[in-house]
Amino acid sequence: MNKEAIGTLTGKYFHSVKSDRETIEWQGTFLGLASPGLYRVQLFEWINGSESEQRLVPATDMRYWKIYDAQEQMMESYRRYQECRVQRQPNVNVRGLQS
Repeated sequence: MNKEAIGTLTGKYFHSVKSDRETIEWQGTFLGLASPGLYRVQLFEWINGSESEQRLVPATDMRYWKIYDAQEQMMESYRRYQECRVQRQPNVNVRGLQS
């Protein structure tokens, strides 16, 4: 991530993505640059969306993160992500057997 991109992230929202480039791990907002190449982020709880903890994250770890201008965009993206995950799961009947 270049310096120009890093400087423009403050106030934006994100989903961090695991190494498979698909699985969402965290949701939060960028608070600002802590030092060159290190961003301070505010994470949000999954259940109620309230603020949880703050972390320092190297910019190099954000390579595949999904970045949003507004919290509503982040929430809509997660809703679509969940729908896709549900559709990919096999149908399981009451006895726990795939149908």
